[in-house]
Order: sequence, then C-alpha cells, then structure tokens
Amino acid sequence: MRRPLSPSDRRILRVLQGDGRITNAALAEKVGLAASPCLRRLKALEEDGVIEGYRAVVNRKALGFEVEAFVFIKLEQSEPGWRTRLVDRLKGYDEVIACHALAGEVDLIVHAVARDLDSFGEFTMNRLLTLPGVADVRSSFVLSAIKPLTPIPVPEHD
Repeated sequence: MRRPLSPSDRRILRVLQGDGRITNAALAEKVGLAASPCLRRLKALEEDGVIEGYRAVVNRKALGFEVEAFVFIKLEQSEPGWRTRLVDRLKGYDEVIACHALAGEVDLIVHAVARDLDSFGEFTMNRLLTLPGVADVRSSFVLSAIKPLTPIPVPEHD
C-alpha cells in the first residue's frame, strides 16, 4: 500500500511531468523545498512506483515514421497458451509503441507506427493477421494529434 501523497509530492509530480530533465536544485526551488528533502521525496515517489520512469518525447516523423495508426483487434480463443504467445509477439514488434487490453467490442488496441503505407500493410498482413487467436483487425490512421500525450492530472487531495 502506498503512502498518501503530501502537498509537496503533488507539486513535485506536476513539475516533473512538464520537465523530466529539471535538476534537483531547480525542482526544489519550484516546489518550495530545500534540495535534500526534495531529493528524498523524489526517491520515495520512485520507490513507491508513483514515478515509473523518465523518457524523451521523440517526433516520429523526424525518425522517418510517416504513418501512425490505431489497430483494433478482436480475438477468438484457440489452443492453450495462445494469449501468452500473442502478447509476447506484440511486445516484440518495433512498430507497436503501445498496446492495451480492452473490455467491449474489441479486445486489444495497438498504437503503431510505420515508415509508409506499404510498410504498414506488410506489418498488418504478415504480423498482426498471423498472430494466434486473431479473429479481426481494423485500423484507423492518425490524421493529426489534437491532444497528444499530456500529463496525468495530480489531484489536490487523496
């Protein structure tokens, strides 16, 4: 069970979601703490799993990925162990940048990138449609990002 978040913890989370590269000294100043207590709180948030990691946000087009899509996969159960094999294979595909299991009309949503439409078609035909237990695959292409990934709201109180 995680400890309740203090007001200082909440301020730290808000600042870090906007700038994950901020120095501890600058973070401490922004949240109104001395450097040592700020670092202790930061380490506690990491150890408690509230902060899962740090990463750079990379422009996909700058790396040559012109196509971004959401792929909706409907599953049908097949031989024993099919789900484990399916998940392991999805995790191994470089084109898959995120994947979520869903409740509802589809079972999985895959967020994928590809260099071009031909590459995406090859990925779909030769990889996704050959996965064990896949009954149907439908794709929707991203035309523009209206609200790209944004910070998780940090509530004022637990």
